[in-house]
Amino acid sequence: MKRKALLAAGFFMFAVLTACQLKKSPAEAHWKEAAESKDFYTYAAEHAGEIELSQLADEAGGADGSLSRQYQAVSLLCALEYSSGSGRSTWESEELYQFDYPESGAYAEQFLKKVTEDKDEFWSAIDKSFYPYDCFGPLFAAAGHLDGQTIAQLFSSIPEDAGYAGRFKEAVDQWVKENPENIVDTKGDLMQAGYFDSWIQDDWNKTYLNSSLNEDKIRTDTIEEAVSYARFMREDVLPMLTEEYGADGYREKSKITKKNYYTTNLTVTIDEDIKLKEQGKKKLPESIPLKGKKVAAFYYNPYYEEWEDSPARLRLLGDFMLGLTKKECPASLDEADYYLVLTPHYSYGDFYQNTSGKDTKIQEVYSSTSIDLYKAGSGKFLRHLGSVLENPPSQIFKNLAEEAAQYPDLITADLLLHMYRNINDPNAYAAFADHTSELSSELAAGDPVIIGGWEITYRSSQAVKSFDEGMFRYTADDGCQYVRAEFSVKNLGSEENTFLPMIYQVAEDPVVKIADAERETVFECVDALNDSRCLNSTSLEPGESKDGELIFQVSDEALAKDDPLYVVVSMGRQEAAYRLNK
Repeated sequence: MKRKALLAAGFFMFAVLTACQLKKSPAEAHWKEAAESKDFYTYAAEHAGEIELSQLADEAGGADGSLSRQYQAVSLLCALEYSSGSGRSTWESEELYQFDYPESGAYAEQFLKKVTEDKDEFWSAIDKSFYPYDCFGPLFAAAGHLDGQTIAQLFSSIPEDAGYAGRFKEAVDQWVKENPENIVDTKGDLMQAGYFDSWIQDDWNKTYLNSSLNEDKIRTDTIEEAVSYARFMREDVLPMLTEEYGADGYREKSKITKKNYYTTNLTVTIDEDIKLKEQGKKKLPESIPLKGKKVAAFYYNPYYEEWEDSPARLRLLGDFMLGLTKKECPASLDEADYYLVLTPHYSYGDFYQNTSGKDTKIQEVYSSTSIDLYKAGSGKFLRHLGSVLENPPSQIFKNLAEEAAQYPDLITADLLLHMYRNINDPNAYAAFADHTSELSSELAAGDPVIIGGWEITYRSSQAVKSFDEGMFRYTADDGCQYVRAEFSVKNLGSEENTFLPMIYQVAEDPVVKIADAERETVFECVDALNDSRCLNSTSLEPGESKDGELIFQVSDEALAKDDPLYVVVSMGRQEAAYRLNK
């Protein structure tokens, strides 16, 4: 009996051990199911939310078990986290990289870095269980930070005869292109590994410079990283590209400064906030020292959550940074002396549109962008340079209920550089900034208006029924008089320009008219072709000025009223007004 009991006990222990050996871990069990399913992303989508991620996380840590099992656990964890968080049943590279991986990110990085510890063991682990091989996408997308040595080894040491080699290289390539900010740390290792050998100019441009199709593609956690990225592009990447492909694809000649400036559309989105202080009561400095000072330029959008697709809260302006001299460009945030900050300001307006005999209320949204200088670090306000003339001209929504937002283009780097370097001489860039917001609601005769590249000054006027000019006599219509208004105009631009052309561009050329206070009764300017002093269609060279007159035909009724009339100078929604002396 005792012998039978011992044999029974032995058979029981053997059965227990065999069962333990045959029992698969959670990672192995789910991996087998995934391999037998239609495809990996379908499995992940169908089981997202059903599988306890903490079980996979224990195995993904790799404290126990083989490297092959760790690979399975990490891959499953990344795919399941993405599927449960995104709610999608498929994955595409762009969406994979837009997703955040709070649970699996660290494990993905930890596993991929093992290629530098023992690459033979690393590839053996993948080779043993690489099916389903379409798991590489989430694995690399979750690994947001990989050092140069790791990504270079992942690219260069793949066994060429491996069935997954092509798919794995595609995943490496996608990681490099979706994480452009990592080039500061990875370029040297990738160059040495020959990664860039097959790249053409378009690969470099779309990955590291041109982000016009996706403004947030190049993204950093901190302002420090963004400044370092811009400096690296300026000193390491751009010289290499211009030497190999020429400078024409990266720069063009400025109409403002007549010098070349960068037009790469580079912006760096920053997840860190910038500290800026509003203008205080203390007196602002009369002069801004520039010699030996370094500056970083930003677009700061306080309205970034107001509408869908609104520009990011904070972006570094790359082309401005690329155009700085070595003495002006900070290598780190601590080196910066100034912040040049562009800030949009939105305003709302209503108008009524008649459709099929019915008035429909339409709400419009407009924008102007203020350019201001702050002291780096403290964020102390130092100087308002002006509000730029935007393109397209200020209108974001034409119809808030129906149309998508159309945000203004970023101000070109040549204008920003010109304004910054002439910060102590505002007249040098007066033609390119909107100064009407700084004026009082009603100007006195003799006060200049700077608008649309012109300095316009109304001086005086007189109302007459008729007047002679040489051989010609001008007589107003019945019930009207001519108002002859004296003006001075000056071309503040960098090119020849025509004042009040016969064919003008709305919101790009100034308009001068006489109107009542509500702007409901309006009298347009008359083009007196034979009047030698008439300023209409006057062409002036940069810096040239001329005195003359503008003529308006105004009703006797309007002139006889006690209510005032105004000489209104406007361009788009910008406006300044003088009280007309009747």
